Amino acid sequence: MSQIHATGTHDAHYRAERATITASVSVASKDRGRSITDATTLHNSIAQRAQQLRDAGDATWHAADAPSTWARKSYAEGAGQQVVIEHVTSSRVRIKLSNLDQVGPLVEELSVAGAETSVHWSLTEASRRLCERQARRAAVGTAREIAEDYAEALGEQIVRVVSISDVLAAGFGGPQPRFAMAASYGGESAEVSVAEITVSATVQGVFESA
Repeated sequence: MSQIHATGTHDAHYRAERATITASVSVASKDRGRSITDATTLHNSIAQRAQQLRDAGDATWHAADAPSTWARKSYAEGAGQQVVIEHVTSSRVRIKLSNLDQVGPLVEELSVAGAETSVHWSLTEASRRLCERQARRAAVGTAREIAEDYAEALGEQIVRVVSISDVLAAGFGGPQPRFAMAASYGGESAEVSVAEITVSATVQGVFESA
């Protein structure tokens, strides 16, 4: 009787189902009141836009973080090194889109309004759990197939599975797609490619053959 150790890995790729757009607001001014007012106006307009998208069924969730203000000190160029104090008010609004056709236009809209944007792609929670289960099962199957190859080379067969354990928990990865900075040329919005989400699982199996 022999004991065989085999590692099984499975990777699968799925088109993203959700896009979370983070709109970061940052307004600097020597006038503290102006910094707060301008940042708050932009922040509220983005939050209102997020609610409109939810009401229309294009977004499933949004969150608006409270603005904060801090003082930034710098030095003016030239003789004397004059100190310049600016007040910076910043905040962020996150919007999770289910209608992925809205990603490009919304990134452009928010950027034109004055926000900095980033996009995070994901699957739904239900899809994520299903994909993880499928990946684990496939990884176990791969580990057993490898063990069977070794057993066959020894002139034996797998008679028992001793143990199966995670090497790396099922997870998500893969590069985010490249997308252009939001801009409008001739009335056209920048094209945005929907990401592929990589779901992977790796297991270590111990088998007995005879």
